[in-house]
Amino acid sequence: MAQRLEVYALVGARLIDGTGRAPVAEATVLVDGREIVAVGPAKAISIPDGVPCRDLGGLTLMPGMIDGHVHLRSNAGERRHDVHLWNVLTFFEEQAIHAAGNAVTALRAGFTTVRDMAGGRLEVSVRHAMDDFVLPGARVVASGFVGMTAGHGDMFVPPVVEQRMWPPVDGPNAARRLVREYARDGVDFIKICTSGGVLSIGDRSEWRNFTDEETQAIVDEAHALGKRVAAHAHSSSGIRQALEAGVDTLEHGSLLDDELIEMLVRQGTWLCPTMAISEYIVSVGAARGVPPASLAKARDMHDAHIESMRQAYRAGVRMFMGTDSCNTMAFGRHAWELELMQRQIGMTPMEVIVASTSSAAAALDLGDVTGVVLPGRRADFVVVDGDPLADLALLQDAARIPGVFRDGRLLVDRGLPPFSGAH
Repeated sequence: MAQRLEVYALVGARLIDGTGRAPVAEATVLVDGREIVAVGPAKAISIPDGVPCRDLGGLTLMPGMIDGHVHLRSNAGERRHDVHLWNVLTFFEEQAIHAAGNAVTALRAGFTTVRDMAGGRLEVSVRHAMDDFVLPGARVVASGFVGMTAGHGDMFVPPVVEQRMWPPVDGPNAARRLVREYARDGVDFIKICTSGGVLSIGDRSEWRNFTDEETQAIVDEAHALGKRVAAHAHSSSGIRQALEAGVDTLEHGSLLDDELIEMLVRQGTWLCPTMAISEYIVSVGAARGVPPASLAKARDMHDAHIESMRQAYRAGVRMFMGTDSCNTMAFGRHAWELELMQRQIGMTPMEVIVASTSSAAAALDLGDVTGVVLPGRRADFVVVDGDPLADLALLQDAARIPGVFRDGRLLVDRGLPPFSGAH
């Protein structure tokens, strides 16, 4: 188990605090238990006598990163399986072990929080295990999935299989009931689809998922119960339906237009681009076993998706980072999304880091918890050997991440300098 210290200090690192402000050279961060109590230049922070210090001189300290769109209930083993049948042919109990393993893998890649985007009790259980440090894994934000019969989620399971991955609902009343059941189970978010998808089999990306009345009922019920709503949407009509219903985060948003972008800006809706899954499917999906129909859908939208994200960024749409890590694209490559946000969307390295820390925390309703290195927030840190503002690709190399802290605990130690004793 990770070393536990009540009070300690991290000194000497170059600090990127996640707010977008310029880095602080030779910063001091004072931690008490799970929380940060003081941050600033070394000369401005007084370290109490007797407090152990860890000298991070020559390294960069930044907030733990956040992947806002993952699917924990995915194969975490070394042997890759069919991208669709693994969930169908694997006991739910076994899937829970893999889901926990994926949370561990995410943390080891420098991501101290992940939002699961199609779950229920299984993901809530993994959240509990991570919060209790049963395993050293990422904090989990669990989203209850509400999908319709023959919708994007339902079409991941062959029609002949009676047991669906998620219980489909049809009609406003049935949808409200499922939202209430998820709230009873303790989910953090509600996830819906307002268009078809890419990896689902037998549908098209432009298919409508849910009527306006159903979508509005889901959003209304979730908000009444204090839950935010995320909407998967590729098509323009699906994006419009989600925005008109008042969702809190939009996932993918592949086919935006000027009017939809203006709606996003006006409403302040968060956009999660998920560039990595799109690029992965187009580049290596065939070798990974993605079916031809899904490959065709991905290729059809690829260029339009990139252009949509560029236009949204230039217009000032609020964006946050998410990979869509899943059975198709395994966990551990989360930081690739940062490179793509810079290269394909045109964001600056600092904007990308903000999108992966404080913006992601705000979108996930965790802005008062994590995402920045400031007093009162959880002590979630990534220590980097090098300057990610000069080269974001550093964050894809585990060997360049000697330490990852979550809730004040050093959970990943790849040769981080030891404590030098009391101050």
